[in-house]
Amino acid sequence: MFLSRHVWLPVIIGVALSGNSAPAQHLPPVRRLPVPGVVYPPAGGHAPRPLSPARAVEMALAGETSVRLAAERREEARGRALEARAALLPNLSGVVTRANSAINLAAQGLGGFLPGISSIIVFDTFDARLQLTQQLFDWSAVQRHRATQTARQAAEVEAQLVRQQITGEVLLAYLDVLRAQSLVSAAEREIVTARALVHLAQEQRAAGLATQLDVVRAGVRLAEEDARRAQAQVELEQSQARLRRLMAVPADAELTLTGELRFVPVSTPDVAAAQSAALQQRLEVVLARLQYEAASREQAAVAAEHLPSVEVFADYGLNGVRPNRFALPTRTFGVRVNVPVFNGGASFGRLVAEKSRARQRELEVADVQRQVEQEVRLAVVLLSAAAEQVAAAEQAVTLAQREVELAEERFAAGVADNLEVIRAQSALSQARTARIQALAQHVMTRVNWALALGTIEQFQW
Repeated sequence: MFLSRHVWLPVIIGVALSGNSAPAQHLPPVRRLPVPGVVYPPAGGHAPRPLSPARAVEMALAGETSVRLAAERREEARGRALEARAALLPNLSGVVTRANSAINLAAQGLGGFLPGISSIIVFDTFDARLQLTQQLFDWSAVQRHRATQTARQAAEVEAQLVRQQITGEVLLAYLDVLRAQSLVSAAEREIVTARALVHLAQEQRAAGLATQLDVVRAGVRLAEEDARRAQAQVELEQSQARLRRLMAVPADAELTLTGELRFVPVSTPDVAAAQSAALQQRLEVVLARLQYEAASREQAAVAAEHLPSVEVFADYGLNGVRPNRFALPTRTFGVRVNVPVFNGGASFGRLVAEKSRARQRELEVADVQRQVEQEVRLAVVLLSAAAEQVAAAEQAVTLAQREVELAEERFAAGVADNLEVIRAQSALSQARTARIQALAQHVMTRVNWALALGTIEQFQW
């Protein structure tokens, strides 16, 4: 009669599939991944669209406000560059003037010198002409144009940097949802196991092989797992909300993630080589250098304001009383040399400010370079440590599973109470949770490693 109780696994499966446990009937079938014990709840409802990491990034980049703001700043910088270039190009304009004037000669000291002639003279004038100016030499304008061109390049890099930052943020949010889903699924499986233990304890008590204390212990174990599942579901909702916000989708949009929480081995890189590559690839460094170069060129433009500038000017048109009366061609052309002498110290003040701004940018370049080197070094250390944590977590799960098997055999045989089983199951539950956390930590270190190198857009999940 009691031989069927000597095998623990059939009891668990039978309880999970029986009609005596209503919550277990609604548990969806789990889908196993390459890493044992890491499962994800399948999508329910109306078959939502699968969401891969690449698709999540694509949707976030399409709707993220910071990406669009960076694109607008890039367009603004392009407009500034075109405006600065205009100072070096010809300026051509057309002017047409038709006027009727009345002059008081007496007010000019000429009234009354000819008898019979009124002091008021009324006359018409017409003038139509083209006017042209062209800078021949203006070193300040040249430097300012170069500065705006560099600022435009910096705006381009900044737009790319924002896209990289959003990509990294979305990948981490996607990972957090995967981790939370895995914890929920693990909690569901532990509830099935705990419920089966309660059922077995009740049968053992009915057969005289267990006490009421064993039943109570099993019930406490089930309550603990219910609490863990509730906490995991709260974390899942929070992580999904964050991912939805980044993707700019409705708050009630259902997410069906196709990515897997799996271990991908990464060879330990050389720190010095990685730092050198990061200093060349990281857009933060490139942006800081371009901003410093733009500030230096702006400083040079202000310093060149005291230099003479040379321009040519010309105009040609018709001048007369009316367009068809006494309208004769007239012209003017020449060369103008502007020599700054004194403007109240305004140029000196701007030069002091631009020198300080250039020094600030230079300090920022050095600071960004140090930060990049530190991030690369830390990423290498964490990458190695995360791989070791995954290996240790896998070993802990294997040992905990063996401990559970031995404890279950002893309790099913009636030679021990279920305290050993509960402790072993709790240890196994913690080991599985630790493995999920270790896998998530390893993926996060891979994402941070790609961010540290500046290659996040080539990240392979």
